Amino acid sequence: MLSIVFGLIALSLGFWGLLRYWWYMVDVLIAILPLVLIAGGAIALMAGIKNTGIRTSFKVKNGTTEETEPATRKKDE
Repeated sequence: MLSIVFGLIALSLGFWGLLRYWWYMVDVLIAILPLVLIAGGAIALMAGIKNTGIRTSFKVKNGTTEETEPATRKKDE
């Protein structure tokens, strides 16, 4: 019961602050938006690369680098 009361108080103070100082919230959202877009784009890029299998493993033998088959190739191919 106590957590419900504190939750309602926090919500009411939050809405009051949002309505009273809404222009600060707009400034914060404008400042955070590019960071969110960069982070989201980086995550989407990494997920896309992982799902397409654009990975190549390299082995080092006697000081030379040799390219091997892609690591995502299936055994039955």
